[in-house]
Amino acid sequence: MSIVEKPVEVPAAEDPQPPRMSERDWIDAAFRHIARNNLDDIRVEELARELGVTKGSFYWHFRNRHQLVERVLEYWMDRATIQVTRWARAEAATGAERLKRLLSLPAATPPDKHGAEIELAIRSWARRETLAADTVRKVDAVRREFFLELMTDLGFSGDEAARRATIAQSFMLGEALLTIGRSKAERVAAVDACASMLARHDDGP
Repeated sequence: MSIVEKPVEVPAAEDPQPPRMSERDWIDAAFRHIARNNLDDIRVEELARELGVTKGSFYWHFRNRHQLVERVLEYWMDRATIQVTRWARAEAATGAERLKRLLSLPAATPPDKHGAEIELAIRSWARRETLAADTVRKVDAVRREFFLELMTDLGFSGDEAARRATIAQSFMLGEALLTIGRSKAERVAAVDACASMLARHDDGP
């Protein structure tokens, strides 16, 4: 689905141009726009203006705006699932270490990456658009499977593993979105407390 295609039709007002911008440049520009505004507001003209090119460059990579939106959602799904789980597994030997590493991702992500803003915008859009809703369901399912894997590594199974996986997934999403008025130190402390509670097997203090 990521194959670069030559334009089927270029608007008469635009001359075909060699693709000065890559497909990834257009996708990155769309993400920046999403972080600032709303996915529904993506306009090819605005992205071209931001990139300093004409719309002819856009049509070397995408048939239309809808295909751009498809690629944006595909890239977000990859970044929000495959890349995240790969990052969580890196240099972490135990289930507890991977759990803490994953839960700390929202606090560790630099603000200029706009991860929370993009996630919120896509989830809001998913309430109105089937394609976005399908993508969000897939992302949530992949995340849940990874949290279940972590709970299994920690020695939990069945309903107990499922409950803890749900709590972990909910905490991580909330941690990504509830950032105002909290320092990084406070967020890291909350991650430590949540990871410790989820990994604990007894009811003691």
